[in-house]
Amino acid sequence: MEIIRTSNAVYKNQIVALYIEAFSTGLSQQYVNPIELETYIASILENGYALLALENGQVIGALLCCPFEFDKLIPAEINQNFSIEKCVYVAEMMVSGNNREQGIGKKLMHEFFETVDKSIYSDSFIRVWDENIPALNLYIKVGFTPIATIQQTKVKKNGKETFSMQKIYLHKRLI
Repeated sequence: MEIIRTSNAVYKNQIVALYIEAFSTGLSQQYVNPIELETYIASILENGYALLALENGQVIGALLCCPFEFDKLIPAEINQNFSIEKCVYVAEMMVSGNNREQGIGKKLMHEFFETVDKSIYSDSFIRVWDENIPALNLYIKVGFTPIATIQQTKVKKNGKETFSMQKIYLHKRLI
């Protein structure tokens, strides 16, 4: 397995497929509009970059990051206590179901902290569903601290009904 950093859209379709696998199956099972998702992923790549875990040229894990102001749901307590323009946001973190529990997420996080531009960013943030215990434990293990929560409405996989998720914002100082 290798980890690469890219803003190139050449891997966009694989990132989209990984996102759909990660967020439309399992416990969260939410509806994902592929067209909106493609636009979202392209926007992250334009404004930030991806760290990709590749195995035989296939994306098996991805960490997508960009400036924090990209997140339109930042809670007021974070806006009031941080210089948002100096914050980087891990917008997405995903590992293929077949490759979980192999340390890929930890390696992506390590690479992120090693390579993020600390001359631009002083703080990092990530948001996670409070019921995603493996991800929450990983983020805490690598040094993130819970700092705020929001409620986010999602559409169920059937495309009709909605449900609410409590999301936890976690923070880690970079410098």
